[in-house]
Amino acid sequence: MSPGDPSHEGLTPADAVFEDAPSIASAPLIVPTPEPPEPPAARPRRGRARWAAFLALAIVIGLAVVGMRTNAGVRATMDAQDRWLAEAEAAFEAIPLLTDDEIALLKRSRNARHVALAESLGVGPPDTRAEAESLAVRYDFVRVATDSLYTVLPTTSSLPLLTPSAAAALDSIAVRFRSYLAQRGLPPFRFAVSSLWRTGADQAALRGTNVNAAAGRSSHEYGTTYDLTYNPTRYSPAPDALPPPPRLDPRVPGPIEPMLRERLDQRQRRALDRLAETYPSRLTAALGRALIDLEDAGVIAVVREERQPVYHVTVARRTAAVAQ
Repeated sequence: MSPGDPSHEGLTPADAVFEDAPSIASAPLIVPTPEPPEPPAARPRRGRARWAAFLALAIVIGLAVVGMRTNAGVRATMDAQDRWLAEAEAAFEAIPLLTDDEIALLKRSRNARHVALAESLGVGPPDTRAEAESLAVRYDFVRVATDSLYTVLPTTSSLPLLTPSAAAALDSIAVRFRSYLAQRGLPPFRFAVSSLWRTGADQAALRGTNVNAAAGRSSHEYGTTYDLTYNPTRYSPAPDALPPPPRLDPRVPGPIEPMLRERLDQRQRRALDRLAETYPSRLTAALGRALIDLEDAGVIAVVREERQPVYHVTVARRTAAVAQ
């Protein structure tokens, strides 16, 4: 606007300034940009969570069922073993003790008969250990040792050597003893051999300590004689011939079978050791009857010692090896 412009007559300078300003009405409107709508809240995946919980529950229940089944199978297997051991104990209790007549039969062959048999069937007597070893090689002596049939106790007063016939007779005693037990449903047990072939020096040394050592010649000096102890602590189950533990229950899973079998085996061995300690008099009776049978058959001569708990046995004839 310039002075003198007729269109602006009557306007104050201030009015003129506002008139020159752009019209508000003619200014473009600023329309705010609308914000995008918020996405709807995500729904929880309830279906997947429900299936996961169901699966976890099923696994827990399955494991519990397997555990209960396994425990039931183990318990049933051990119960079967307990029944077998109870039957074995009852069988031990049923073995009659030796009668007075049987004890008398075990004393019918006195020392003179033993020496006479030894002199006719044996070798020697040697005076020294070196001489005995030489004779053993020359006459094919058998070296006896602990095995599944019997145990040989360590001793410094005799050599673990016997004539072939005496060794065969010893095996016959063990086989007859085991047979007697088997007929009564019992597993095999071993007796102990406490003395075998003595030299003259051994016999002389024993006379000062052993009340049963003969004053003259002893049948022990010929390799034909041995003592079987019936000391209550000397019987033991035969480790190589124990009956197998009971059959495993079908509910026992395969992965734990080896561990359970080992446990059953150890448990059975401990139980049989206990039976041997509890019923030695029954085992002594069984051994005595085996000896009576073999003496009646002419295989051995036997005398039951009283001052020491031994059966003194001498082979009575030349005998072939026994099949075990």
